[in-house]
Formats: sequence, structure tokens, C-alpha cells
Amino acid sequence: MKAIICILFFLIHFLSFGQESFDYQEFTKKMCSPELHGRGYVNQGDLIAAKFISFQMKELGIESLPSGYFQAFTHNVNTFPDTCAVQINNQILQPGLDYVINPISNGTCRYPKCNGIKSYDKKNIEIMDMKHLFEEQWDAPLWGNYDPKKLYVIDNNVTVDSLSIYVHQVAQNVSKYNDVIELVNDKFTWSVQAKANNHLYVQMKKNIFDSLYVDEKSIKIHLHNNHLIDYESNNVIGYIPSKKKSKGTIMITAHYDHLGRMGTETYFPGANDNASGVAMLLALGETIKSKPLKKYNTLLVAFAGEEAGLVGSKYMSENPLCEISKIRFLLNLDIMGSGEHGITAVNGRVFKKEFKLLQKMNRKTQAVPVVKARGKAANSDHYFFTEKGVRSFFVYTMGKNKNYHDIFDTYENLNYNSFNGLAKLFDSFLRRL
Repeated sequence: MKAIICILFFLIHFLSFGQESFDYQEFTKKMCSPELHGRGYVNQGDLIAAKFISFQMKELGIESLPSGYFQAFTHNVNTFPDTCAVQINNQILQPGLDYVINPISNGTCRYPKCNGIKSYDKKNIEIMDMKHLFEEQWDAPLWGNYDPKKLYVIDNNVTVDSLSIYVHQVAQNVSKYNDVIELVNDKFTWSVQAKANNHLYVQMKKNIFDSLYVDEKSIKIHLHNNHLIDYESNNVIGYIPSKKKSKGTIMITAHYDHLGRMGTETYFPGANDNASGVAMLLALGETIKSKPLKKYNTLLVAFAGEEAGLVGSKYMSENPLCEISKIRFLLNLDIMGSGEHGITAVNGRVFKKEFKLLQKMNRKTQAVPVVKARGKAANSDHYFFTEKGVRSFFVYTMGKNKNYHDIFDTYENLNYNSFNGLAKLFDSFLRRL
């Protein structure tokens, strides 16, 4: 009941803004607000976002299908809902800045109560650097030397990418049997996982660990995880009929989910990835609603579960809401908050005719400096439709904003310099298919 009241309050508060035209920046700002909890699975942030998007479609006069605005599906997901504390020598570290919990990590305690704290001292902490890893031959099948009572600190302080990948794989393997801290130098890139291991797995900045792990040499971890089974999420669907009756369909898609919360204090706003893409989806919806496509119906889909493994789009591809063979094209939008360096179209090298059209329309609209092509890739929600024979592009912008899957992907770090131009480009492209 508390969650329902929270959702209703949020919707009343945010839907109080009426508009004569769609305010994509205000929409994006609200999608990134703390009340949506990073549009993940803690506090049903994804459900709040789905409701907000469906109400926005109604505000724009975009119809639902006869079945409604939602297509429900279930999936498993590992979450970290509240307690999240790491201490070194009694110094409390900041999640998202000093460390992240690897998404496959277990907790020191599980839902619904979390009273367990794991403490380690110099007797049961073992630091493994590259020299030790090779000398001890800590490779995948060779686990005879591990001690289940120890915390293994694996130092991934290497400069060669291939070695860093190797050490990371070692850390992942060790975490199946032991509690692990992996020391890293690179920026944190968090994600979502469907499963949970039986042990702790923390990734920590090496400079933080080195500066604090002295004298007493004590580490305390207090972490609550909740592995959700058959969690229900919803794809959000809007429908715009063609100007003349048609059986053909154009799909415009963007995922609305993000990474959610890591404890009570830290959440991942997901502004560029992908509140900006949903904003572009709705901006195009408003334009097409005012002037429907001549030859094709338009299906607007905000996918759930993309960050959890493309589960929402996979479900829809297997349970389609229109005839797959009648889909003329699918345009999937992600990372729409920059563009000063151009855009890239995944599948541009596969569907060359459509890619040439996209380039031609960009020359006319002058939306972005360059339109680049990539080959086939299973990196977003277009993929399972492409596998079923649907011609599709996954388009993302390129620019100075490199914040990705971290706490700095905020509304304030977007520039929107290319947003209006891209909206015109995509609209022109779709009308000439």
C-alpha cells in the first residue's frame, strides 16, 4: 500500500505540469529524479517510470493498444535495497565513488532483515597481485589453494587491457568460492544481473584501498541484497494509426529502465542512458501524432529490462503486438543527450539502403556533423527483432559526455545541442521509408 501511495503522489506531482508541446528537457529531468530511484528494481522505480511514461503518452494524445499501454513480463534480478556499508580501519567509504558492489554479489544478510556484518583482519585478508596470480597459477580450474574463511583482495593494477581482463575474470571466478575485493584504477561502470553468487564481491578504487589499509588492517562489510525472482516489469506501448488504413508498422523504441539504487544513499540517474532516448521517443510521437505517417502505423515502445539483459525486447519479439513480417523498420534510440560528434547506427553496414537514406536526410537537415555505420551487434533492444528479420537501426549519439553506467550520468551533464536537429532527422527518415 505504501508503494502504491508513493506512486500516486509522484504521478499527481509530476503530471501537474501541462504542456502545449512536449517539454523533453523537463521530462528528462523528472525521469532522473530521486523519486524514480534510478528506474531500477529497488522501491519499484521501474514501475513508477512506466506509469509516468504512459501518462505522458496520454497527455500527448497517443493511444494505447486495445490491451492497454503495458505489456507485462517477469524476470529475475539481484538488488541491493538498503544497507550498503564498507569500512577500512573504521573509515566509512562512499558507494559509487570509492567502491561499487559487483551486481552478482551476495550480501552479508538477506531480505527482509539485515543484521549481519562481516569483519576481516590481517589474519584472514590476502592480497593477490599479478605476480602472485601467475606464481600461484590462479587459473579457472585450479582452486585447490583457496581458503573459504579468507577475504581475497585482487589487485587489478595493470595497464595492458588484455591482462586487466584476465585479472577481472580471475576475480569473478574467485568470487564463486570466496569473498573478494577487486582493486581497480578505471572509472566504475555498474550494471544489473539476474543471478547472485554465494559470496561478497566488491570493486574498489586502488588509491582508496592503499591509503586506508594500514596499521590495524581491518575491513568491515555490511551489505543487504535481495535476489528478486519473477519480478514483474512492463514494456510501455503507444499507438498512432497511419493517415490511411495500413497493415504495415514502423516501430520507434527506447529503453526506459536503468540501474536503480545501490543502498539507500546512492542511485544511478541514467540521464543519457536512457532518459534522453525516451524523451526522443515521445518527441517523435508528438510530431507523428500531429501528422501521422502516410503508409505505416507507428508503434512507440519504451522497453523495460534492457539493462537486465534485453529481457523486455526479447519478450516482445517472442510475443509481438503486431505482425513481425509487417514491420517495415525499427528505429531504436539510446544516448540522445549529446551528438556534437555525430551519431552511430548499429546495423548501418547491414541495411545499406536505409543507411544511405539516413545519411541523405542528415545532409538535408544538418542535424549532426557525421552519421557513422557499425555492423551487427547484440547491444540493445533492436537485436532480437533483427534476428527475426526486421530491418532495424540502433542509433546513439557521440559527444564529450562519457558518463556511462555511473552516478555522474545526470540531467545536469546533458547538453541537448543536437536534440531538435536529431528529432527532425529521424522524422524525415521515417517518412521516406
